[in-house]
Amino acid sequence: MTKATPHVHGPECDHDHDHDHDHGHVHGPDCDHDHDHFRAPYVRETPKIGRNEPCPCGSGKKFKRCHGAAL
Repeated sequence: MTKATPHVHGPECDHDHDHDHDHGHVHGPDCDHDHDHFRAPYVRETPKIGRNEPCPCGSGKKFKRCHGAAL
């Protein structure tokens, strides 16, 4: 099975451009299709704990040597 290469539109392009599926479409100022399929970025409820920061459990060890070791 061969992989299809994305079509590059140019002055000699003669196929139908009114299709609903994506063939490597590059979004630009004239793009008119739905963009709601992009997900919002993940936002943490609490700040991320750095590996070298003290463990929040209060042990006095670095996070990477305490509760971070299991990750």
